[in-house]
Amino acid sequence: DKTRLEESIATNERACQLETERDWYRKEALHLDEVLEQTRVKQKNLVDRLDESEQDREWMKGQLEKLTKQNWTLEEKLKELGVDLSSHYEEDGTGEDSGENRESEGNEDHDAKKDDGDGHPE
Repeated sequence: DKTRLEESIATNERACQLETERDWYRKEALHLDEVLEQTRVKQKNLVDRLDESEQDREWMKGQLEKLTKQNWTLEEKLKELGVDLSSHYEEDGTGEDSGENRESEGNEDHDAKKDDGDGHPE
């Protein structure tokens, strides 16, 4: 009779332990479901942003191609009219940018930076 009681107590304790474990696993599963749902929402948002970025990129690419063609067409028309575009692209008109004007300006800026405010260069 005593062993039967001990077996019953042991079985009851094991049942309580199993219920506790079950409750923990249930809670953990619910938590993981919530994390999974949040991750899915984030993933969807990222995919949507990526799609939008790809659409923007394609639109910009089309605009660039369109404007490049338009620029080329306008340059060709100006050439037909006898307008020399090379003088608009180069500073000295020889076809080469010597950079002399920028170098002297750069030196003035450089000299101004050397003056630390006491009237004497560093």
